[in-house]
Amino acid sequence: MAKRLYFIPKSSYQGLIVEKTVNFPEVRGERAHSMKKTLDTMLHVIRAKESGGEILEVSPYGSAVGKACTPWHLKMKDEDGVAYPVAALYEAAKVFEEGGPYEDLKSKRPDEILADPRLRHAGSLMGFHFEHEAFTTNPRHKFFDYLYIRALKDREDLHEELLKAEILTDVTYQMSSMYLSPARSVSYFISLYKEGLLDKVLSSSEEFDHMYTLTFP
Repeated sequence: MAKRLYFIPKSSYQGLIVEKTVNFPEVRGERAHSMKKTLDTMLHVIRAKESGGEILEVSPYGSAVGKACTPWHLKMKDEDGVAYPVAALYEAAKVFEEGGPYEDLKSKRPDEILADPRLRHAGSLMGFHFEHEAFTTNPRHKFFDYLYIRALKDREDLHEELLKAEILTDVTYQMSSMYLSPARSVSYFISLYKEGLLDKVLSSSEEFDHMYTLTFP
């Protein structure tokens, strides 16, 4: 059986989003074909489990909006006003035991960034440093969420379609080895937008930390 996470951007006593797991029959074969079949199977099971709701797949296998929200496509302007992919900013901000951040990475191609030995041979990841501010790794997806929410706030052209989504998925997410999920980050954005909390949460690192402890009656 295959297993994936999916997210519901609905504020409640549990917080801003609800995180769930779905199990479904595993599909094997050539990657592009099997991923499409895996996505179809996963969505079929989720629809039956949730009894409806508009689903947005945030991956290269999703709709135009879903693809636009993937880490290497979604861009954010830094403090100098230059736009870089969220994934590049994330990697460039990493601070390890023996080095970092490596700001030169943000202007490199994805293949160059992922192959850079500094990201693999500088010891354990200690945190992130971005725009003169330090970010911890607790929760591990916090800095990734921060970049995503900032980037999406400026993409007003995507807001109308994003706000229609009731369930967010990412068929490429591997629960055994990954902790960053674009679908999770987009879910936080949608919920914050609907609650009118975007500006407040992005106003300071303390307010952003508080985002993970918010509850709603």
